[in-house]
Amino acid sequence: MLSTNAWLKAAFIFGLPLALIACGGGGTSTTGGNTSAASAPDAPASGTASSTTPSAPQHILFVGDSFTHGRYTPVRNYNAGGTQNAPAASPLVVDENFGQTGLRAESSEEAGPWGGIPGIFAELVAEAHLNYDVHIEAISETSLEKNFFAASSVIEQTKWNSVVLQELSAKPLPQTLTGSSTSDPAGFCSSVKTIEQGVHSVAPSAGVYLYEPWPTADLAQQLSGTPGTTEYHNRYINNLSVLGNANHNAYYSAASHDGAIVSVAPVGEAWQRAWAEGVANPDPKVSSALPLLWYNINAVNNPALKANNPDLHHPSIYGAYLSALVLFEQITGTDVRAFGRAEAAAQEFGIPAAIAVQLQGVAWETVAQESAIPLDESVDPCTLKQ
Repeated sequence: MLSTNAWLKAAFIFGLPLALIACGGGGTSTTGGNTSAASAPDAPASGTASSTTPSAPQHILFVGDSFTHGRYTPVRNYNAGGTQNAPAASPLVVDENFGQTGLRAESSEEAGPWGGIPGIFAELVAEAHLNYDVHIEAISETSLEKNFFAASSVIEQTKWNSVVLQELSAKPLPQTLTGSSTSDPAGFCSSVKTIEQGVHSVAPSAGVYLYEPWPTADLAQQLSGTPGTTEYHNRYINNLSVLGNANHNAYYSAASHDGAIVSVAPVGEAWQRAWAEGVANPDPKVSSALPLLWYNINAVNNPALKANNPDLHHPSIYGAYLSALVLFEQITGTDVRAFGRAEAAAQEFGIPAAIAVQLQGVAWETVAQESAIPLDESVDPCTLKQ
């Protein structure tokens, strides 16, 4: 049997679709391997659709908030405009809440329809010749509990093959870190269980995944004191790690307590790896040629930034791209390094080819070396009530 590397080489030489070089089932936690991001293959994924492509598309639903839809253009509307009950897979995402009113109404300043990070995922599966029908059910600044209350009719559908859950950013974190009453790690774990059971009550074979997001620079800054003071930068970098560990512990604890989660997509850990490997800049207050994974501030901002302050909470094009790569790798089991320099989403966002390849390598390494072991944990988050 050919090794994964051999399949990769064959794919690049003979134009095989990425569907033929899947790593063997997303969702299996693995360890080992430490291939440098810089050594990832740089040939484009190419070829025609495989005869083994299933006739019926895999229906996948992403549930979350602005960390899923991305908030800013060009990420927010990327690959939006899919239609319900399409007869074949499409790179266009179906925005389940577009045009809805009441609790499911989308913010007027974040014009839809939305594609977001699921839109990048949809582009990747299309390039890989995988047969997916991608949907998003996201409500800005909304917890999983409130999402389920507002849109259980969307989430509990028999057609879903996969459902991906992303929680309101502060909720999985302890209140000692956020200072916010929104923090409720035990409530987060409870919401995961409720939604997982709801999905499986109507779609028993559906795979439910957790999308673990990134530590935010705005909160790390709040925890680090006055910028420019002695040791501020070191405290800030340490607090990024503390926040990342707290997210890791909460998401993996929720998956463990639930018992029916396929896997966690360790997006936040990929961000931390990108910083550690010198692929991205971890500190917006330090001048660097490296890209920021948070949005920060652009010449044109859609939606407009309040008081023209940088946004160090939501993803930039680089952060969104890395997030989608990790989700794709974990869910499909396909080696993202095979996309290489010519990957279409990166090109459309204006991400330089060399950086796209580095981010692909970071995503692969993160999933390959994934571990559910708690990080500096003193209390199981799922038992931590606020």
